[in-house]
Amino acid sequence: MRNRAIASLAATASAAATVVAMTATPANAYSDPPVVGDEYVPTDYCPCRFNDNIDGTYWHKDVGGAGIKIIHGNASRHEVAKVEFHPLDEILYVYDVKNDGDTLYYKVSYEGDGGRWGLYVAPSTSNVIDIRKVNLDIPEGRLVTVTVYDDKAMKKQVGKMTGRA
Repeated sequence: MRNRAIASLAATASAAATVVAMTATPANAYSDPPVVGDEYVPTDYCPCRFNDNIDGTYWHKDVGGAGIKIIHGNASRHEVAKVEFHPLDEILYVYDVKNDGDTLYYKVSYEGDGGRWGLYVAPSTSNVIDIRKVNLDIPEGRLVTVTVYDDKAMKKQVGKMTGRA
């Protein structure tokens, strides 16, 4: 009986130590996330739909425009983040699809006007999919570059793609 009690106590202590170790370590969900999908879509003849495992993408017709989509994954190539640029109304959608304590940062720049740019990130909530929609208000015909970083300081670039407003 005494041996069972000691074994039970040891198992409980081991389980508690594992839980503490799991919750005490910082989230390092992914490092150098691979691009697992991307699209470059001239929107002259849209509407166009391109499926993905997150929610799909639908581009409206915008003559002279080109939409872009980049999907990043973790080491197992499961989707963790997505960004889309839609030329009609110059809308940016930023997604975080994994509640893992990590996120990607998206620098959006466009030619002209002195190289204007902004840095965007998905909201951090407990939702399964976090989405931020941004109206960029970029003049028609301008090249738009989305550069993806794994850090807020923009030192670790993990993706880049160019479309047209």
